[in-house]
Amino acid sequence: MSLRSSKMPSFMPPVPVDVSRLLIPDAAQVCAWLTEHAGLKMADLERAQRLQQESEGTELLGLLTRLGLVSEFELARAWAALLQAPLLLADAVPPLLDPLPPLTERFMRHYQVVPVGWSNQGLQVLSANPGTLYPFQAIAYACEVPVRLSIGPRNEVETLIERYYGQGRSAMGTLIENLDEEGGSLEDIEHLKDLASEAPVIRLVNLILQRAVEQRASDIHIEPFESQLKVRYRIDGVLHEAEAPPSSSSAAVISRVKIMARLDIAERRLPQDGRIMLRIQGKELDLRVSTVPTSFGESVVMRLLDRQTINFDFPSLGFDGERL
Repeated sequence: MSLRSSKMPSFMPPVPVDVSRLLIPDAAQVCAWLTEHAGLKMADLERAQRLQQESEGTELLGLLTRLGLVSEFELARAWAALLQAPLLLADAVPPLLDPLPPLTERFMRHYQVVPVGWSNQGLQVLSANPGTLYPFQAIAYACEVPVRLSIGPRNEVETLIERYYGQGRSAMGTLIENLDEEGGSLEDIEHLKDLASEAPVIRLVNLILQRAVEQRASDIHIEPFESQLKVRYRIDGVLHEAEAPPSSSSAAVISRVKIMARLDIAERRLPQDGRIMLRIQGKELDLRVSTVPTSFGESVVMRLLDRQTINFDFPSLGFDGERL
């Protein structure tokens, strides 16, 4: 029995493309669109093509975004225009997907695709790189339904994969629900210390750190906004958004980080720098912590340093006894 027949939420953004009728443009056509509509210069394109030839197995369109020659959003616009498919962002899709298609997180991250909704027409998926039919055919086979395509920037697809399938998905959601909704307005320092020491806040901060290690992030950015506390990981130089706690948890979460870094939680108008030493998954980590005041509270940046990777000896650098 197919998943579609068991439960069918009524979500489907307009006019997704039936992948069975999809004619996929090649990279040259996408580059031509980017040159004409997104300001990609021919000199930059030729430079990227030379680098692609020097790096075996490198995909040209991905190279353009990694070099900063085009944005992920402009690349998504190009795919959407050439495929005549709708362009969607993470904010436009539902917070929960039920039932959840039986797809692996590894598969979706590799092919940059994620399911976003069911309808009587099938399963809608969001793709950042629809350069091959295989992932859509595999999803159609696994879910036993037709697949319909929308396009989104890679960071939006990553956000949705994390939302629906991330390793900390249920744990993060439970912790967020347990946070005190009044925590963001607390001004009493002793009360704030107590709140930062409560179990849900401690577990949430620990989970943020654990997931940073699992994803091999180099930095963690925690920044309060008017309606949410945004958590982002820098992975291979690119910021990826994680599931966002409510803005009311900002004071408690940031105070917890400041307590761990031995900073003054009463000082919220001046930048502060500190350090956290801890062990996660057997790794000795040195976290350099910086706080900066912003319009909606304090922003925190943590740089993760794996102490084991910076202890070099001569053999690890390629020098043996004969060379010495």
